[in-house]
Order: sequence, then structure tokens, then C-alpha cells
Amino acid sequence: MASSVRADSVAEAIREVSAEVIMPRFRALGPGDVMEKNPGDLVTVADQLAEQALTSRLLDLDPGSAVVGEEAVAANHTILERAAAGGRVWIIDPIDGTGSFARGATRFAVMVALLDEGQTVSGWIWQPIDQRMYTAHLGQGAHCDGIKIEPRPTPSHDLSEMTGDVRTTFFVDQQRLELLQRFQDKERVVVDRGGACGYVYPELATGELDFAVFGRQYPWDHAAGALLLEESGGAARDLSGSAYEPTHTTWGLLSVSHRNQWELIHRELFGQEATDRPKP
Repeated sequence: MASSVRADSVAEAIREVSAEVIMPRFRALGPGDVMEKNPGDLVTVADQLAEQALTSRLLDLDPGSAVVGEEAVAANHTILERAAAGGRVWIIDPIDGTGSFARGATRFAVMVALLDEGQTVSGWIWQPIDQRMYTAHLGQGAHCDGIKIEPRPTPSHDLSEMTGDVRTTFFVDQQRLELLQRFQDKERVVVDRGGACGYVYPELATGELDFAVFGRQYPWDHAAGALLLEESGGAARDLSGSAYEPTHTTWGLLSVSHRNQWELIHRELFGQEATDRPKP
């Protein structure tokens, strides 16, 4: 890691905050415990308290660092600028899949990433219901509960036989319509109802999903997962073909389970070559 913080100390902090703050409120939220940050964009008291607790724990572990949390940015958008300011920056998504959590559904996760000079060097994804911890450290591979995620055989090159998770929100009207029409009635592709990135990225990393399309690139949604995916042999790139960067918040991201299929899937989905060559 880029700092002296032990990776297992971060994992322990995530598990403890989940057990102490998040899970006691699961299926126990009261009136006033669920709010809207924007129309349709929910936040719960559990999100807010978990982010505060994780922020405190991470700064205790790494006093020279900074923190960018999803809920802090919602309250003060300028906090997002810390991600690109250099040094060590922790990225927190206290409950990824807040809508699922608020409904009492089980596909939600806690995600933490560590940036060093703008590059993601470590990521943790904790799935409280399934009690699974996914971790990745730059150049050290991806793991689930300490077991390395091994490369998978390359699947079919036929898009119709691939599994996918497609989010059309935030795409412009025509492009959104084309994506919706392409996957209408396709049982192997989930459209606009896939749930948390904290499940989608592990499913990409393990080969349960072949591809995923996202409309926005906020770092709390993607930093930890993109590193997990890259370290397991996949790829997360914007629609120009450039490798995902956690300090960028432009729209459009295509993530694939197998790195060598990114261009094929991009061409099939968007009908054109990427404008930039992907970074190695």
C-alpha cells in the first residue's frame, strides 16, 4: 500500500462499522430515516453515520490522508476536488446500493478505495449480507476472502450469449433508447435494475458477468471495483477507450470481465471504434 496502513486494519474497520452502524438499521429504518438528496437519489441515516464512522477510523489509521465520502460530497460538492489534489485520499461509499438497503433488499455493499497521487492503489468491497470481502492492491492481484481470483477462460465472442448489467440512466436520449432496444427481452442482460456496483464489479471479476455499462463515473461507485476488475484480468474504460481514472467524473463507462474483449463489446454496443486507443 502507499502508506503504512495495514490492509487488514482497513478491512477490520469496514467490518466493524458495518456490524455496529449499518446492520442494526437494516430492515429497521424508521420514519425520517430515509431522505432524498435529489429526486430518486436516496440517503439513509445509516449511510450518514457509517460514513462518519469510517472517516474517523481511516483518519486515525492514516493521519496524513484526506477523505472523500459520497455523503460529504452531497452536502458540499467541493470536497470531491480532494480526489485530484494529490497525496493519499480515501474514497468511501458507506452503503453502495442505498435503494436496496432502504427497501430491505440484500444487494448492498460498503466500498473503500485508497488513492495515491490520483491513482487507485487499494480497494475493499464488503458485502455484509453474504459476509464476503473483496480486496485488490495494485500489482498484487484481486482476492475474495483472501483467496486469489484466478483468470477465467474467455467466453463466447457472440454478444447475444454474454451476460451483462446495463445502466442507461444519464445517457442522452437517442443513445439510451438504442441501448434499451438492443437488450429488450434479453434474459441474460439486466437493464436498469442491477443494483449495487459493489456486486456488479465482483461479478465481473469472477466471470459471473461479461460486461457492464454505467452512465456516470463518481469515484465512490467505481474506484475500488475498477481496481478489483483490472487486477483480475478485466478492464474498466470510458467510452473513448481510455482507462478509468478515479479523478475523472465524465459520463460513460464500459467494464468487461476479459480485457481482450473490451473493443469487441464496445463496438457491438455503440456501433463504432473507440476514439482513443486503450491504455495498456
